[in-house]
Amino acid sequence: MIRIFVYLLAVLAVTALTIWLADIEGLTEVRIGDQSVVGPTAAFIGVALVAGVLLIFGTSIIAWLSGLPARVRRRRDDRQQERGMTALTRGLEAVAAGDADDAQRNAKLATRHLQQPALTRLLTAQAAHLAGDDSTARDAYAAMLEAPETEFLGLRGLYLQAMARGDKDEAKAYADRAFRLRPGAPWAFDSVYALSVERGAWGDAREALRLAHKQGIQEDEATKRKEAALLTAQGYAAHDSGDQETARKDAEAALKRSPGFVPAAVLAARLDASAGKTSKANKILDAAWAKTPHPAIARTMEDLLGDAKKSRRVARLRKLAAQNPEHEESRLLLAQQHIALGEYSEAKALLEPLLKTQPGPRTFIAMADLMEGQHGEGAGRPWRERAAAAPREPLPGQDGTFSLTTEGWRRLIEEYGEHGRLAPPPLEAVSMGLTEDELLRLSAPPAPQGRGRAEEDEFSAEEGAQPPAPAATDIVVEPAPADMADEPGEASAEAAGDRAEARR
Repeated sequence: MIRIFVYLLAVLAVTALTIWLADIEGLTEVRIGDQSVVGPTAAFIGVALVAGVLLIFGTSIIAWLSGLPARVRRRRDDRQQERGMTALTRGLEAVAAGDADDAQRNAKLATRHLQQPALTRLLTAQAAHLAGDDSTARDAYAAMLEAPETEFLGLRGLYLQAMARGDKDEAKAYADRAFRLRPGAPWAFDSVYALSVERGAWGDAREALRLAHKQGIQEDEATKRKEAALLTAQGYAAHDSGDQETARKDAEAALKRSPGFVPAAVLAARLDASAGKTSKANKILDAAWAKTPHPAIARTMEDLLGDAKKSRRVARLRKLAAQNPEHEESRLLLAQQHIALGEYSEAKALLEPLLKTQPGPRTFIAMADLMEGQHGEGAGRPWRERAAAAPREPLPGQDGTFSLTTEGWRRLIEEYGEHGRLAPPPLEAVSMGLTEDELLRLSAPPAPQGRGRAEEDEFSAEEGAQPPAPAATDIVVEPAPADMADEPGEASAEAAGDRAEARR
């Protein structure tokens, strides 16, 4: 439509120009040297216009002819570009489909038609990797490091190859370089962090964690837990090397990031106590118990009490349990203190709810101590057998220390950083809860070891035989007086408590 309109305008312009020329009157003389030409003025103007038009068209034709070779080359390049992009696309499809032969064939076509190595090297590397040609893939990935736009992809490919070979040192170097290029790349952070933790390079792992948090690829709470665990591992390493001051600072820094982190609290409390800061150590343990009750905290408190009198030890441990009285660990700790004082009824009232739910070996052992303190050595045997058969509790540090290997710290850091726990739960939960009948049966006083004289007389009368006279070596056990049997004396209760404490 626009072309028709332009054509009509051109026709009108030519028509108007022709009419204008026809109306021009007079002659025009043109002199060239001694020669002169005389003619109508309108004719001369018409000739000039025609010459101008021819000059314009001639120039355009010459320009078109001069640009023809470039246009031919450009058209050929466009065709090659189109073929190369088609081969590149089909090659990537073949890689995704797992067709190594088709991927390599299209990689070669793309390389031949596309003069852009940045586009074809990645396909060449992936096709070679798919075909099992690691050497070619490695060369392609290495060549990608030369171009800034493909350096990051090349580093990832070389990292994956190094990990597949088991060369973690080389893999760590590639991951570090990639992380410096793009701190916001999750795979680069995960690789640097995991390899640093695996090698025990706690400082490198903390630096990677700091950069990742700054880039927003790590959540605040997870970052704090991971940093607390890393600082604690670093503190234990400093403690083992004899640098107590650095160990104390690392432990306190860990507690600031994650209050109640048991390994850090235990380390900080022990170091403060060894420096004479007993009050500060007690406060650290109380705060940790209030947040996360753990047997390592109670054991550390017992170690700090040292040779203190039993009444003082019991009072201090009761105060510790009072920081979180409803927790199972607090109930178990209180029951142990009642047993130490010979207060068996109070201890039993605390232990029975634990025994009915999910008791562990320590709960069974506490009940064994109670029975033996109340009824003698053999009374706790069934409970000790149950303790031996119960699944082990997945709690590190039950002995009051966290002397872990690098692998142990790696697992603890991973669990606490990701899930906020010190150890993974068991694969299969085994219920060890006791029924009311089992509790009554196991808590009953043990039966006498031998038959009494009246029982022997009855047995002999039924058999028609005289009861045998006791041999010279027989030991006749006289029943204890009623006042002695009903209430054990203070000395015996204290001795029973001492035995229970020794067993723990």
